Amino acid sequence: ACPSQYSCPGTDVNCHERRLASVPAEIPTTTKILRLYINQITKLEPGVFDSLANLRELHLWGNQLVSLPPGVFDKLTQLTILSLYDNQLSALPAGVFDRLINLKELYMCCNKLTELPSGAFDKLTQMKQLSLHQNQLKSIPRGAFDNLKSLTHIWLYNNPWDCALRRALSL
Repeated sequence: ACPSQYSCPGTDVNCHERRLASVPAEIPTTTKILRLYINQITKLEPGVFDSLANLRELHLWGNQLVSLPPGVFDKLTQLTILSLYDNQLSALPAGVFDRLINLKELYMCCNKLTELPSGAFDKLTQMKQLSLHQNQLKSIPRGAFDNLKSLTHIWLYNNPWDCALRRALSL
């Protein structure tokens, strides 16, 4: 059942713009689209999405996330869109996206990312759109995009690139 204070048309759950400090516990397991954008979520608990294996879209943009727990997205193997932009993320745990094998769109702009873990995108072979603009990236690990065979759009602008490290970008 849909939590009473939210709107749930069909398999969508709309919890956006509710001043939430955390992800509600009672999200229906049949949810395919979860909108949690423009809230005040500062952290995600490990396992918070584990019961949402049917999720196709997860919108967490416009919160105050400072970090992601390792494995937080591991059960979301059907996810096609993940929006994490406009948060306070400065780092990503190694392998955080590894189980998202159906992901097509990943939006991480407007955070404070200073580096990307090696192999961060290696398993995302279906990825079509990747936004990393407006972060604090100075370089990108060699081969970071090599497995993104389906990629059609990538946004990297407005990062403080270290041009002395041009070879490290290796696009």
